[in-house]
Amino acid sequence: MSPSGRGSTTDTVEESPLLSQRHVDEGRSLDAGITRACMASAVIMCIAPLQYGYHIAELNTPKKIISTCDGDVGRWGKLPPCLPMSDTMYSMATSIFAIGGLIGSLAAGWMAESLGRRGALVYNNAAFVVGPLLMALAVSPAMLAIGRFISGMGAGAAIVIAPLYLSEIAPIRRRGTLNLLNQLSIVVGILLALVVGMVANRRPLWRVSVGCGLVLACLHLAMATIAVESPRFLWARGRHAEARMVLRRLRSVADVTDEVATWGDSPAPAAAPKPDDVELRAEGVDVTIFNIFKFSQYRVPWLLVLALQFGQQLSGINTVFYYSSTVLEKMFSAEFSSVLTVLIGVLNVVATASGALIVDRFGRRPLLLSSIAAMVVAVTLLGVGLGLHINVLAAVSLYLVVAAFAPGYGPVPFLLGTEFFDVRAASAGGSWALAANWVGTFLVAMAFLPIQNLIGEWVFAIFVVALLVCGCAFYVLIPETKGRTIEEISASFK
Repeated sequence: MSPSGRGSTTDTVEESPLLSQRHVDEGRSLDAGITRACMASAVIMCIAPLQYGYHIAELNTPKKIISTCDGDVGRWGKLPPCLPMSDTMYSMATSIFAIGGLIGSLAAGWMAESLGRRGALVYNNAAFVVGPLLMALAVSPAMLAIGRFISGMGAGAAIVIAPLYLSEIAPIRRRGTLNLLNQLSIVVGILLALVVGMVANRRPLWRVSVGCGLVLACLHLAMATIAVESPRFLWARGRHAEARMVLRRLRSVADVTDEVATWGDSPAPAAAPKPDDVELRAEGVDVTIFNIFKFSQYRVPWLLVLALQFGQQLSGINTVFYYSSTVLEKMFSAEFSSVLTVLIGVLNVVATASGALIVDRFGRRPLLLSSIAAMVVAVTLLGVGLGLHINVLAAVSLYLVVAAFAPGYGPVPFLLGTEFFDVRAASAGGSWALAANWVGTFLVAMAFLPIQNLIGEWVFAIFVVALLVCGCAFYVLIPETKGRTIEEISASFK
């Protein structure tokens, strides 16, 4: 079967091992929970954001053994044991990942609409194969940087498409829980990279560390055939019989009429469109990253997802992770500090998992706003600990910041980005959201050290102010989406 289905009206049923199940229950599709078929598809496709997380952290631990050559070191065949480079060059090899991520995020919308959600994630593994292969076989810093760039492109696309896929296969009552598997996969990938980096932190085993992404890509390709395509995508492409069949298996019920009825044959236009919107609302006009802001019904959610993702980076979370090893090494040996850094990764996973367990019970707004409030306190304590050289306070604050960020401000912006847009604009909206995230990451990374050199640890006061401003704005502007269909949420912005 072709992964795209664009413009297809065929009712050929997609082949997948998950669709071979014969047992279904009586009941309403809208009342269904997360079934084994649904969870299996979600877990398999979450290997994509797991790779994103792995590539984020893969160069954190082996910096010294990659960039400096000292003493008698082994070789692997004709591959050099290290790639001598300055700190500037190493920083460029690390940060070019974000540039690739930005490009991948902007291309993700087109990929998701052309290839399907599952198809796009499958084909996206090409970047996750080529990138790690170039890094593992690198004979020069430039080759390492090119590999990072290509991996970044794959990461940027994965982190847009995976949350979209999860939201579209999830039952309404458990959409938050299932979607937060995306963020959980990211932090598991980060933890995996920290553990592999710690074990392989010697020459020439650093090549194993950067090449492990290839193993993850091959695993994803091998398992992807088990997962199903998004039934909402199939429905939007006119493949109604196939969409119903997939949905029945995902929900384990015989009758899915009630859920399908909430989708409609096509997005309903807003009442009384403005004159400048009439042409764009015409039948057959695609919503893309180039025109989404021209549709009146998408402008507000578009601005909100930009604010959510950019504001997330203004919290300073990435600089906190940057500080972790420096702060811990002031108090402990390098070896023990690396263990404590891995424990930060473990805390990140546990805290993210706790958010997934409660998001559908308490809602998105309480989780988001309480997370921001806790970060205000934790980042303030971190700044005080660093500024007054209270190492114990600074070290404890690192863990507090992660514990505050991971359950709410980390995953909820990704979840809301998939809930604010109907199926027509979901891909374009997701691309813009993650583009804002990458731009925020780049700008904060570029500005942090110059500002810190200018005002010292008062730089953390900027993050605290940004958190307060974003928290107040989100309190006023962000609606609660728990228990509502995507169409209902999207219609509320019209």
